[in-house]
This record gives sequence, structure tokens and C-alpha cells, in this order.
Amino acid sequence: MLIINSLDITARLTHGTKKIVNELSFSVQAGEMLGIVGQSGCGKTMTALSIFGLLPKNCEATGRAIVNGVDMLSLPERKLAKLRGQKIAYMPQSGADFLNPSLKVKTHMYETLRRLDIPRNMRREKAIALLSSTGFAEPEAVMDKYPFQLSGGMAQRVVLALGLAGEPHLVIADEPTRGIDRDSAIEFIALLKKSFSDSALIVITHDISIANLCDNLLVMRGGAAVEYGATYDVITNPSHEYTRELIDAIP
Repeated sequence: MLIINSLDITARLTHGTKKIVNELSFSVQAGEMLGIVGQSGCGKTMTALSIFGLLPKNCEATGRAIVNGVDMLSLPERKLAKLRGQKIAYMPQSGADFLNPSLKVKTHMYETLRRLDIPRNMRREKAIALLSSTGFAEPEAVMDKYPFQLSGGMAQRVVLALGLAGEPHLVIADEPTRGIDRDSAIEFIALLKKSFSDSALIVITHDISIANLCDNLLVMRGGAAVEYGATYDVITNPSHEYTRELIDAIP
């Protein structure tokens, strides 16, 4: 479903250039959840943004990022825009920050469904069904709330419902458990995996205990992969000192 091959990301700075991601390669199949773990600034989010064509203007990605046989790095912006939110979905850090605080949940839902060409008379029913599928017992009540009236976990589930609307082939969740307690985080990862069971799913996190819930694990440091393989193998028999340090840091 997703193949990343020799991905480089370079930033043009005032005094020269800086390599942010260096020769990164990995793949994710449909129905597989890959955890990408590493400290802040190691290139996790920039890798995700490159796939979606959302890098800052001073950054350039080279290599290949193939989704369903299509190289995303070679597509013009017009075609990428049509894929975002439909065939590919990006869940940014902190649902509460992503949602517009001045718009009710239903407005967010209706706008997403409008972009997916869902008829106006079917949008409310579809929105309620999507919110219900992400664990809301009273989706109608949630529809009339503003984002600031939601807890961190509730806001993340609203973002999840927005992502589900397009039935995407590839989903990247960037720090999806940030700001919520551990029990809720584990529950949300399970819900994420259930909701996108047929998609290639990537979970970006700095918490290796959350990445441990994924099928496969990619450990990044300084813009490069230092370890990559089945999660059980990586956790129980890490080959890199940095991976051992991340594991030892778990309380």
C-alpha cells in the first residue's frame, strides 16, 4: 500500500541547507499498523508531511513515496489535493488544536462530507453514523458542541470520524495520544486499528510504549532509521543502543 524508498528531505536555510531526513526506506501493507518512534525533531512528522505534499516551502523531498502504485512526490498539487482526506488521510497532533474553535462539530463534519460529494440531505445521518462508530454514545449531542467543549480524547475521536469519512487507503496519525491519559491512549489506538482495519496505518509517537501496540516498528534518530522490524522483535531484542534507551525510559 505504501512504499518509501530512499526518502531525503532537505531544508533551505539562511546560511546553507540542512538534511532533515536521510535515506529513509520502509513499507506498510493494507491492514498493517506501523509505529514510527523517536524524539522530537528526528524527522517523523516531516516524513508524513512529505507524503501528503505539505512540507514547508523551504523544504524539498526526493526519493519515492508510492501509494497504490502512484509516486506522491511526483504528483502536482492539484492531484494531491484531490487525494487528501479521501484516499490518504492525515490526523495531526492534538485534535483540539486541529478543529476550528469557532465552528461546531457538525460544521466540520458537513464540510468534510460536502468535499466527498455526499448529498446535503444525507450528511446529518452520515455524520451521526461516523461519530457513533468512533465511540460516541450520544453523537447528536456531540454534533452541537464546539471543540473547546470537548475533552482531548473526544476531540481526537471527532478527528478520527473525519478521517473515516473518506475511507482512505493510507492513514497517518501524528501523535494521536498526546494530551490524553494512558488508559484512554491505549483505548484510542485500539479504536484506530479497528476503524482503519483495511488501510495502511502509521502511528507517529515519541512514546515507545504506545508504538509497542503496533504490528511493526521503525525507530528514528537524527533523520534516519536506526531500527526497523516486527515490534515484538525490536522490543524484546533491540539491536541499537538508542532503542534500548527508549525502552529503559519507560516508567
